[in-house]
Amino acid sequence: MTCLLNLEMNLASGSAAALWVVCSVVLFRITRNNSFAGQLAFVLTLTAMLWWLFTVVLDLASPSETCKIGWSLAAWPGIVVLPVAWTFFVCDYTSNTRQRRRTLRLFAYMSPPILVSAIALTNAQTHLLYGVDTRLVTEGAYTYVEFDHGPLFFVVAAGLYVFLVIALGVLAFAFLRAKNVIRPFLAALIIITAAPMAANLSYIAWDLTVFGFDPTPFTFAVSLIALSWLLVNNSMMDTASQGRTLMFYATRDPVILMDADGRLADANPAARNVFREPILHQGMTLDQLDQVGPMLSDLCKTGEIQCLKPIRLGGRVFDLRTALIESPIQTKTPLLGWLVSLVDITERERSAEALREALAHAEAANRAKTNFLANVSHEIRTPLNGVLGMVSVLSDTVLDNEQQEYLKVIEGSGQVLLTTIGDVLDLSKIEAEQMVLENSPFVLRDIVKGAGSLFAATAGEKGLTLSVDIEAGLPKVINGDVHRFRQVLHNLVSNAVKFTEVGQVLISATAIDDGMTLLVRVSDTGPGVPDEARDAIFQPFRQADSSDTRKFGGTGLGLSISRELCHLMGGELRLAPSAPKGAVFEIRLPLIPADDILDLENRPDAFSDVFPVMPVMDVLVVDDNKTNRFILEKFLSSSSCRVQSVSSGAEAIELARDLAFDIILMDIQMPGMDGVETTRRIRSLEQASAREPGFIVAVTANTMPEQSAHYLSAGMDEVLAKPVSKEPFLKMIQTVRRKVAQCAEDKAALPR
Repeated sequence: MTCLLNLEMNLASGSAAALWVVCSVVLFRITRNNSFAGQLAFVLTLTAMLWWLFTVVLDLASPSETCKIGWSLAAWPGIVVLPVAWTFFVCDYTSNTRQRRRTLRLFAYMSPPILVSAIALTNAQTHLLYGVDTRLVTEGAYTYVEFDHGPLFFVVAAGLYVFLVIALGVLAFAFLRAKNVIRPFLAALIIITAAPMAANLSYIAWDLTVFGFDPTPFTFAVSLIALSWLLVNNSMMDTASQGRTLMFYATRDPVILMDADGRLADANPAARNVFREPILHQGMTLDQLDQVGPMLSDLCKTGEIQCLKPIRLGGRVFDLRTALIESPIQTKTPLLGWLVSLVDITERERSAEALREALAHAEAANRAKTNFLANVSHEIRTPLNGVLGMVSVLSDTVLDNEQQEYLKVIEGSGQVLLTTIGDVLDLSKIEAEQMVLENSPFVLRDIVKGAGSLFAATAGEKGLTLSVDIEAGLPKVINGDVHRFRQVLHNLVSNAVKFTEVGQVLISATAIDDGMTLLVRVSDTGPGVPDEARDAIFQPFRQADSSDTRKFGGTGLGLSISRELCHLMGGELRLAPSAPKGAVFEIRLPLIPADDILDLENRPDAFSDVFPVMPVMDVLVVDDNKTNRFILEKFLSSSSCRVQSVSSGAEAIELARDLAFDIILMDIQMPGMDGVETTRRIRSLEQASAREPGFIVAVTANTMPEQSAHYLSAGMDEVLAKPVSKEPFLKMIQTVRRKVAQCAEDKAALPR
């Protein structure tokens, strides 16, 4: 205990004490904050270093020879453990492994220190470490011990040198095999290992001392502090720091570090490869770089890139990314520079380009399909107009019963073909999202009762009872698309009559959900729908019986189109849960009473075929097809109309130049001049002569929504689809005649 008293602190002991404090702080930080391969061995190395430095401090501060020699002997456990632990650390770190062969390590950590401690404790009797000639020497201001090294001193030193040589060999081998990015760190480890060895050899061979003391612990302490500083500050030995460095050098994306003045601070190998090595050199201004330069110039001036677009370099496509590098010191200009990375998006751009091309091809194919369907529709509807039109004309002649039956067969077959064409076109519109719905008031009872009246005759022929049940509390007039609602309802009633052989078909309409929803049921007593086909029947071209021997015909489009139409109208079409017999289809649509309650049931033209006495009208039929002209002329023969017909647009313009027609029935597709251009020129003639415009009706097989909109925008008043049916055609003529008569009455009532 006397050696702990009367200590004299001086520059030498104070310097050693300062090193001890720094090593202690470093050890504390490493133990708390860092994790790396060989950490335990490194901590043990620092601990041994601390013990050695502690004895050095006390040795340098002790005035007596006995205490100095005692503290030198006490340092030997730390002296022995330090190179052993350091060697194990080097092996662990360079191989990136945790502890191996723990038994061997424990033996190496414990046996030599215990053995050397025993030798040190008995040195006064054996003089194996320090001989009898060990003495106290005073030179100037320093007093130190000049040791007479005994035989075991050199034996122990040689053993410790074996460990350090092994460490140097491992480091040299790792240096040769390592990547360039890690070699500076391995070189630092080699220097840290070799420097204390060199200092110790200088002490033994040439008596080199520091403050009269062995320089080895000081050299080792300074080296370990430097290495620990790198570790504590997440530099060379830290896994995360090494990972970030490796990412910078190993990534395939070019990365450039630019200072605040727009000069190159560093660039990774990928950037040097893209921009060519001779071009990139530290300190160069980056505004000269191909394509990237102007963007980086904007970045330096404004702090942001004005026009950020993909960059094409060396056959690759890159996306420019930037990140601000801020100074850790709070200054007026905290900006250090920018990290600029070029993210390779070549494959993404190729995929996007392929998708764009595929989309363009798909759109082109869709347009081609639409055009094809429109052309096919026109080419089929035009002759079908002749077939059904002539059937209508022929039915007005005197025929016997057998001939009447023949006409019914022809008309029925034509109507089936017409329905098929309509279904295909509707499906095409729905798939192309071109289906346009109307929203206008209509009388619900008229539509439901009309469906019953339309199919009553067919049901009667099969011996079926077709009845209609409408809830009394339903609004008379509702808003919606009357044409599409009628189409869905007619399809369901037609299927019910077609698939039912015995029993009845019931159409019912009621309000549910507190009057918010219209529920229309079409139920029958037919064979019903098998459970496995309940979903299939709503798929395009699918039927409950899809075999080649199926009893009922059809394309299988009706229910699919009907369901899609109900969805477009904000509702749904579904097959109700299994009924005791037959099938029950339910239409559920929003029930919206008309805002302006119209007395549609009592309107003058409702369900009336009786024409009031009106002035004779002048009608012009324009069509290049002789049959079509003949049919329209025959339809008009029963009305009070003066009819003229021409086969071209040019002829129509010549007639319209001199005559004012009340109605012009205009074909669209005609050679030379189509119906749209003919209409525009007739409208110009009417404006030039300041006469009342005639009512121009497009009579065409091309009635897609966008086509009809085009006709109306060209100055036409109505669109009539081919094939033309006599009854709706004459109703339209009647409506126009009323409008003409009303206009005449209004003009006559004006004061002259």
